[in-house]
Amino acid sequence: MTDTDARIHYTMKHTITLGLMMATLALTSANAQVKEARFGHIDTQSLLEAMPERTSIQTEIEAAAAQFEAEIVRMQSELEGKVAEYQQKAESWPAAIRAQKEQDITQDQQGLEQFYATVQQELAGMEASLLEPMIERAREAIEAVGAEEGFTYIFDTSSGATVYNGGEDVLPLVKAKLGL
Repeated sequence: MTDTDARIHYTMKHTITLGLMMATLALTSANAQVKEARFGHIDTQSLLEAMPERTSIQTEIEAAAAQFEAEIVRMQSELEGKVAEYQQKAESWPAAIRAQKEQDITQDQQGLEQFYATVQQELAGMEASLLEPMIERAREAIEAVGAEEGFTYIFDTSSGATVYNGGEDVLPLVKAKLGL
């Protein structure tokens, strides 16, 4: 073996050894990171229900719903009055009046249905906009607890998507973070 061949052989052997050492170090490091992974879980629904602003939000939504309900009852009462009048007098009215009254009743029914759908949308939008700051505050607290306590993942058990219920329940930690 020539001197050049010996150096090439030594360099290759050294390179292979160095490569194996790097691979071992990388695997050991990855293994250590897996062992350090920390999992937690929280029932966000319970957290949101425990937050004090939830009560005021619910009260505000219920007050708006009561106003809408009063208007719906008023509209239904008007419609029922028109239907009762139609049923009582329809045979005595000329065809043109009867047709006009039928058209009025149909329009009122459609208007009531449309108003009801609008109310549902408005209440849903109101609830979403009122809950958004509270949900954001809860999310920030969960993220803060995760960072402070070294959690790799925190799973939400209220969604029913948790496959494994191991790890720590972080609900008490988040409640403490929020001062609850």
